[in-house]
Amino acid sequence: MNFLNKEYEQLEEKIHSLAQNWRKSLEGDTVTDSEEASSLKQFPAIPQLTLSFDINKYESFIKELFSLLKESQPSLEKEIDSLENSLTEDDFRNWFRHGLGINDFYFAQFAKERGVSEWLPFFAAEHALRPYLQKAASELAEVLKKAEGENHCGCPSCGEPARLAVINKSGKKEMTCPRCFYSWEEKKISCAHCGNDEPKTIQILKIEKDETAEIHVCSKCKGYTKVIDSRKMIKVDSPQLMDIKSIHLDYIAQENGYGIHEADSTH
Repeated sequence: MNFLNKEYEQLEEKIHSLAQNWRKSLEGDTVTDSEEASSLKQFPAIPQLTLSFDINKYESFIKELFSLLKESQPSLEKEIDSLENSLTEDDFRNWFRHGLGINDFYFAQFAKERGVSEWLPFFAAEHALRPYLQKAASELAEVLKKAEGENHCGCPSCGEPARLAVINKSGKKEMTCPRCFYSWEEKKISCAHCGNDEPKTIQILKIEKDETAEIHVCSKCKGYTKVIDSRKMIKVDSPQLMDIKSIHLDYIAQENGYGIHEADSTH
């Protein structure tokens, strides 16, 4: 996307505000099947489930997002109008399904066929999907307790690669998913990617002039985790915004030779 970091951050804040309303609109809905969920023995959970969704709500989320994108970047108006006018109900159903599975190939082909920027369909589909993931994670809270104490290399709810942790008000380290907002406790000195907890092989990169953030890096697997200390913050953002606003930590970690490990589809 052709946004400067600050512009992108502001756009994400506006999208987050929209998404809060979308999430509220799902309060009366049930998106997971309790019987299907209770039989789960592997994680992440959501990729193994069939989420229920109201096609009209999902479509309205995407159209609201399109309106916001056009307002924020008028240069996108013609392209978005062309895409929006071509979308069918089947397209929205496919966007939900392929967005859930993060099927990059599908969205790249879709963009090519419709003659739009490659990032646009996936960006819209995935952001409109997140309220469903967050609702599903809340419904799966009891089931997800089965995953406690295991190393997953990613979110046990939706499978998003692990990259963000928060030191909560009690001083405990919680891995936090920016996609579905599920949180799970981890040892303070440990690698979220390979499970390594040998103190000498876990290093902490301090951030100059920032007492709220640091990066935990693992010399064994070369993975890293951004760690935000919420005790030192006046306002604590949502995981989504926290992830966006800490993108400089990703650059620092990657410049030092560390990376994010993709989670397996099941553990």
